[in-house]
Amino acid sequence: MPFPEISFAEFASLPGQDVLVLTVNNRQSRRLITDLAAELSEERRVRQAPRILPLSAWIRQAEESLTFLSQDDGPAHVLDGFGARQLWRQVIAQQESHRPLLDVGQAAALAMDADRLMADWRLDVPQAMATAEYERLLVWRQAYHERLRELDAQDANQMFERVCEAVQDGRLDLSCRMLLLSGFAELSPRLQALADMVERRGVEVRVLEHRQPEARSAVRVEAPDPDAEWRLAAQWAVAQLRSNPQGRFAIIAAQLESSVPFAHRVLREAWKLAWPDAPAQYNIAVARPLSEWPLVRAAMAWLRVQSEFLRQGACGADALGQALLGGACAGSLGEASGRAALDVWLRRRGILRMTLAEWQERLSLMAPALAQAWEQSFGHAQSEARADTLDAWMDRFRQGLALLGFPGEGVQDSAAHQTLEALDQAMDGLVAQAFVFGRIRRDAALSALERLLAQTLFQPQRDPQSRLDVLGMLEAEGGRWDGVWVLGLTDDVLPAMAKPNPLLPLQVLRQANAPRATPARELQWAQAMYAALLRCAPDMWFSHARLQGEQMLRPSPFLQGLPVQEMDLARENGGVSPALETLQDEWGPALLAGRSAPDPERDDASGPHAAVRGGIGVLDTQARNPLWAFVKYRLGASQLPAYAQASDPNIRGSFLHRCIELVWRMLPGQEALKAAVERNSLDELLQQAVEQAAKEYLSGYPETLRRLESLRARDVLQAWLGAELQRRPFHVQDLEREANWRHGALELNVRLDRIDRLDDGSLVVIDYKTGIGPIDPKSHWMRERIVNLQLPFYAAVLGDSGESSVDALALVRLHARKIEVRGLADADTGMEGLAQLADWPMYAQSAWADVMRQWRNTIEALADEYAAGHAANRIWNPSDLDYCDVLPFLRLKESEANDA
Repeated sequence: MPFPEISFAEFASLPGQDVLVLTVNNRQSRRLITDLAAELSEERRVRQAPRILPLSAWIRQAEESLTFLSQDDGPAHVLDGFGARQLWRQVIAQQESHRPLLDVGQAAALAMDADRLMADWRLDVPQAMATAEYERLLVWRQAYHERLRELDAQDANQMFERVCEAVQDGRLDLSCRMLLLSGFAELSPRLQALADMVERRGVEVRVLEHRQPEARSAVRVEAPDPDAEWRLAAQWAVAQLRSNPQGRFAIIAAQLESSVPFAHRVLREAWKLAWPDAPAQYNIAVARPLSEWPLVRAAMAWLRVQSEFLRQGACGADALGQALLGGACAGSLGEASGRAALDVWLRRRGILRMTLAEWQERLSLMAPALAQAWEQSFGHAQSEARADTLDAWMDRFRQGLALLGFPGEGVQDSAAHQTLEALDQAMDGLVAQAFVFGRIRRDAALSALERLLAQTLFQPQRDPQSRLDVLGMLEAEGGRWDGVWVLGLTDDVLPAMAKPNPLLPLQVLRQANAPRATPARELQWAQAMYAALLRCAPDMWFSHARLQGEQMLRPSPFLQGLPVQEMDLARENGGVSPALETLQDEWGPALLAGRSAPDPERDDASGPHAAVRGGIGVLDTQARNPLWAFVKYRLGASQLPAYAQASDPNIRGSFLHRCIELVWRMLPGQEALKAAVERNSLDELLQQAVEQAAKEYLSGYPETLRRLESLRARDVLQAWLGAELQRRPFHVQDLEREANWRHGALELNVRLDRIDRLDDGSLVVIDYKTGIGPIDPKSHWMRERIVNLQLPFYAAVLGDSGESSVDALALVRLHARKIEVRGLADADTGMEGLAQLADWPMYAQSAWADVMRQWRNTIEALADEYAAGHAANRIWNPSDLDYCDVLPFLRLKESEANDA
């Protein structure tokens, strides 16, 4: 039955000791306390405040009071939300051990929600309506409750039922004459039953009515896209603060979590236009998982590194890099550059794993203060027991982090202090659930802590000076501002799609009108939410976008009757476009002799005037985009490579290159290959080459993966050597040959995989490719600015020595799927797959010498461009930037690339 309402004024006049106020959440409790404080006057500066607390907090207090009753025989332990979910995981994993593909974590979350819905909404499922999913839920639920009894524990559901029984039996002292319910859009059957029990105990039950009036004006704004919608909202907020500096305003976003970075950007931009010299003052109320905050992320990274070293004696480069970049350790400020340099070293050297000895040695060289703290902290970790309880593990984690120097040097700001407090509270909360886990190993304890931190939302306290709040719809409910802009209200947001719990029969959920069960139920919730939004401010702006990409969007049906307010993005200088003077500067300083390109792949590259380290990639990049070449090779700037991974294509490619090199060092030519086949010694020779290459490139691989990669390499080599036997007679003249080239102020080097000399004295230059992408160079070599020019460079520039002519350029794919040869030849070389000049339209009427001369001129022109400092931001083919590692610097839009 509904309860009578009471106004806020009537509530404020009641004696505080006679009133208990139960709210829907902490936010509602804080607002009520603030509103009561605002009612104090000069005549009445002090009053006794009533008890105001969330329903869940009151249930916990009531349950605790029951434990002091002599006749109480309640459970000894209480599970919080994380502990309950962990117990659900345990019982589901045990019950479904025969279903390894089941997502136990997701099943636990759904089962926990279903259990709560069944209790809150008193769901009764007849046998005729039971589904297979519901039947399985009953099995899990029975096992869960049995585990609770074994642990002598209760969860929030059972605690609520226990309090209800105590109220009904008269064992719980309510200590009030009136119970007020505040902020509840509806009462679930269980909460309604509790309120009825309280009323039967002689306590008045009332509902505190909303004190805020509805908005006096509300308008709708249509934006072309979501980005423009945010910019309009930021522009509006700044205008409101300009006209009313003492006012309080809010931007409410329907999907704020996914828009936070962009929201920060547009608000700072709008603020800077209005107040160039003042820091932006606004508060974005988004709680992120505690695991995402920098200090917590760093702490967990160091603990993971220690666990990996303890378990395997080695640690992956990605885990080491996360810890190094996270910092929050000894030398966090003074050795930041050393840790960063070590991270770069791991990436560029392609380190897969490091042993403990290698890690300590490298750390001592680059971060000595951290190295000393690491030895102390890791020594402490090595003394740990193999298995222990969670309280012992949390103490050890804290001690280990302290020995490591956590949380680092320097003074922590307010947000950092609050983060550390939240981390400490989370660890204490996990200790309280130790009875669920029992004695566990370090890895299990760390995994439990990681899950808790990922599920614990945290947000530092808001800036009290802020006059602008940015928050989500749920956070805004019950708030009051002088003006509010609500954005993102499309028809798929309000009302949202129904999302019934799949473990419960839909028909039962529909009959109970349970939350999120049906479209009608979502519409009911949306109506209440929209009504609440209309009470947030006297003036309301609602907005929506018309397009998101190519998808057309429609406004929420709640906005259909609102008048449309036309708004445009304002410009600086009162909307007048200033006259622009354009200066296109595409030239950097010319290259000085002896001071050409640093190699960004080397650790000792030190800027545009470092020692000569440049390879043929300098000219290849200049041909694709001159600014890319300038940034990468003159400025030494490029994107860091990713950490090496097992089966990394680069490692696999280097491994295969080394294998084939070792084979041909043992077999100097085709005759030796044929002799090995006749002696049946080729398999042994291949085994030797593969084992040697594996020692050099696969040392960090797990044994099984290393064996599989070795078997794959042998299959690839055998397939390629079979093709080599069908060629014209040849002798391997050079392997991994390095050559140097000077042109004016530029000095470059090139390394070739292999050069063969045929029986007529001509040369075939071979370059191996180990990927599966296209290798036909036709489109690359028939260009005004040729790319992928390693082989053309050698043939046209370095091969012009007069000793022997280069008559064929071959790209050879070595891959388990396909062995393939592509390239260009002047005559028949016996290699299937090479094209003749007549096959390529651009060169059909040219002689080989003419093509070589044309390539040489092109290459020298590119070298002259680079040496002169030409750095135009131009591309000739969009695909040229597929692997660009300085894209953010180029600032090319996709549309510009497509138009090029």
